[in-house]
Amino acid sequence: MSRRPHVVVIGGGASGVLAAAALLDTGAEGLETAPRPFVTMIEPNEDLGLGLAYGRADEHHLLNSPAGRMGALARDPGGFVRWSVQDGGPALGADEFAPRRRYGRYLQDVARRLRDEHVGSLATVRARATLVRTQGTGVVVSLDTSWDLVADHVVLALGNPPTAGTALDGVAARDRVPDPWAPGALDAVAPGDRVTLVGTGLTAVDVATSLVRRHPTVQVTMVSRNGLLPETHPRTPAGTGDGIVPTGPGVAGILAGFSRSWHAARLDGTPWQRVVDGIRPQVNDLWASLDDAERRRFVARYSRRWEVLRHRMSPPVADALDALVDRGVVTVRAGRAADVPTDVVVDCTGPRPFASRGWSRLVDAMLDYGVVRPDALGIGLAVDDDGALLDDRGEASPRLWALGPARRGSQWESTAVPEIRSHASRIAARVRLAAADRSLETLRAERGRRPLATVVVPGVAPSRAAVPAGVATSPEPVPQVRGLD
Repeated sequence: MSRRPHVVVIGGGASGVLAAAALLDTGAEGLETAPRPFVTMIEPNEDLGLGLAYGRADEHHLLNSPAGRMGALARDPGGFVRWSVQDGGPALGADEFAPRRRYGRYLQDVARRLRDEHVGSLATVRARATLVRTQGTGVVVSLDTSWDLVADHVVLALGNPPTAGTALDGVAARDRVPDPWAPGALDAVAPGDRVTLVGTGLTAVDVATSLVRRHPTVQVTMVSRNGLLPETHPRTPAGTGDGIVPTGPGVAGILAGFSRSWHAARLDGTPWQRVVDGIRPQVNDLWASLDDAERRRFVARYSRRWEVLRHRMSPPVADALDALVDRGVVTVRAGRAADVPTDVVVDCTGPRPFASRGWSRLVDAMLDYGVVRPDALGIGLAVDDDGALLDDRGEASPRLWALGPARRGSQWESTAVPEIRSHASRIAARVRLAAADRSLETLRAERGRRPLATVVVPGVAPSRAAVPAGVATSPEPVPQVRGLD
């Protein structure tokens, strides 16, 4: 009595694969009778699931979350651990910190399993999306292959933008590296070089350990305004606390509630990490309770200290960094990068704001067309509670969705795998339940208003479907298309 929706997922990294897994999940509670969509993934690279985080990691780079939390589906967080038993490598314990490359292989296998288990429901297009716009009751996705795809829903799963590179301004150096994850970016470093890493977060930790492994005689200085390194996960699992109760409105009330729980844990001998992890499920609700002024206050004064506590190093990584510091190979300092004599300077300050211009042709075009708008802080794109994108009039789209870093300014906790898969599950529920609610009479009425046109879906045979008048469709596939069905 209802037709299958067509969902285009833009991005084939971790966020894109988690989105596709949620959309095609046949075991999702409450969605047993809801139509399973046809999913088209748009990704310029051949491999799905790797993206920036896992495709460019070195072998010694570890996840920052225990393996038991990293399954692809919200209803099955232990999926990664079970997969490790069949992977051919050592089986993982739920509390272990796995190599990021291995997790990338897991996501690749998730994508392959989606293809094999959902024949006729998944296709990929080797291309880049250049524009997304609504037209009639559908969405048109323009590609750099000169194709236009017609969909019922679109999920933006673009991952993190690159660094802005502006942290290098004013630093005198022989070589400047604006993006440490760009292919060959660290080739500029030679044995014996003095290397300055601007930033002291997780990116800087990864880059420092990689450089010393490559060139044991380098001298690395990690520098940031506060000189704060990420904290470390407990060596013995501490579990998750009960969260906090703010003592009043605004940031002050949240901080007071946090302080109360922190000191209570100290008196009880409870690891502080348990307190922080107990707040994690509350973060987006706490964020939603703040007005724009309070959010700006948090970002300006407290966000860095929260990130130090929240995004932690695994114990093996912390031990490796401590050893380098003890040997004098790595130095950590507070101050300005411009004050550190150096041969090579690397921007390790992390991704630029998602809503900033210049890093994505697609994001720029959607901002220009008013299809999306930045959140009030200019960090990400404005979304509603379920991740529906807001246009330049502030209206939530029933067809356009955001996943991952795009949601950061609207929902502070949105970039780690557990949150991404939870958000993907909510989007999937909205998409599939909306399709289930469309009766046969509604479909007939809709078809009476719109002419039928031939739609060529990449990777599958052409079919007859309702398409808004005037939308162009490609008459034949192009070489960049690779069907997974």
